[in-house]
Amino acid sequence: MNSEPVRYLLAALPPEDLAQQVWFYKRHVAETCGSVRGMRVLPHITYIPPFTLPEQDVTMVEQGLAGLIQSFQAESVRLEGFGYFSGKKSHVIYVAVEKTELMQQQYTELMAYAVENSLLSESQLRPSFTPHLTIAYRDLSEEKFQLTWPYFKDRPFSETMLLNHLWLLKHEGKNWEPMTRFDFRG
Repeated sequence: MNSEPVRYLLAALPPEDLAQQVWFYKRHVAETCGSVRGMRVLPHITYIPPFTLPEQDVTMVEQGLAGLIQSFQAESVRLEGFGYFSGKKSHVIYVAVEKTELMQQQYTELMAYAVENSLLSESQLRPSFTPHLTIAYRDLSEEKFQLTWPYFKDRPFSETMLLNHLWLLKHEGKNWEPMTRFDFRG
């Protein structure tokens, strides 16, 4: 087994029909303004941001995550409209996910696990999160954002998804690929 560090992240993946809707918007942005970085990433809601780990250590992490996540309660979550983050170098456009108390609690437990198990440092710990499905990021400059955001600003989007499992994703060169599924309790 390779001892080189590999990048992983923990995320919720939407069902295929919902993922296809997000891919439609990712393609729209890529075709209309040339912001293509979003096309490299599966539609997902990040719970533990990217971390590196020697490949031989992943089984131990999978076992720890499985033990924690199997205690989580499933729930339906709403995806309502679009939003954005503004950065110094680029912007992010996303499908907004309505955060529930249960999601925040699960996120807090997962971040604590990540710090306790040295997947993330204390400085990477964020007390709160904004659950979302990214459409465009990193190469969405201010100019591209100004061209693109009006398309999304008032566009209706309303869906629900059952949040009943998380995936460990592995970075495979340029793309993230699902590796291990962790089911919530009943």
